[in-house]
Amino acid sequence: MAAMEGSDPARTTQIAILFEGALGAAAIVIGWLVGQWPLVGFSTLPEDSHQQIVAVGWGLVATGPLLVALVLMERFPVGPLRTLHEMTSEVILRMFGGSSIAQLATVAVAAGVGEELLFRGLVQAGLACLFPIIVAVVVASILFGVCHWLNTTYAILAMLAGAYFGLCLEATGNILTPVVAHAAYDFLALVYLVRPASLIGSK
Repeated sequence: MAAMEGSDPARTTQIAILFEGALGAAAIVIGWLVGQWPLVGFSTLPEDSHQQIVAVGWGLVATGPLLVALVLMERFPVGPLRTLHEMTSEVILRMFGGSSIAQLATVAVAAGVGEELLFRGLVQAGLACLFPIIVAVVVASILFGVCHWLNTTYAILAMLAGAYFGLCLEATGNILTPVVAHAAYDFLALVYLVRPASLIGSK
């Protein structure tokens, strides 16, 4: 399928960078005000470089189960997943149809950084200082799902993904793990959904 008429990949990329960047900036500013640094476990010190590399590696590993779930839902869209598949395919193609690999990567990285700083680095880590970690993960995941509301099914899946990213942070103690997992998944999912559809039928 060719890019849907009216799509503007450059403008979509710019909007995504501005929006997701604003989320990340808000997380940093709010975190500074309330004393919760959202870049949990992140360090640029040379002696911490191995720890940072390990966190990135775990983020890449954590992408695997998410991609398996995506492929299964795409191949077997039963019940409410069928309606969700049709709706999200239309929305994604309208927004990203015709986007280059570089543009899809930029959008994915912006989403991974901005959303994880806000929902995991600020909300979850902040709540974990006051409540049991399970409460912090659940609350952050619910907020994540609500903010991704397209319909009830999509919101529930987003909540589950949010909980998964939250567990990634809890397991490694480093924000890089959920950031990388989120960004890598978004990128590969967009390529999987958009690029084949954009190339089929192209001259």
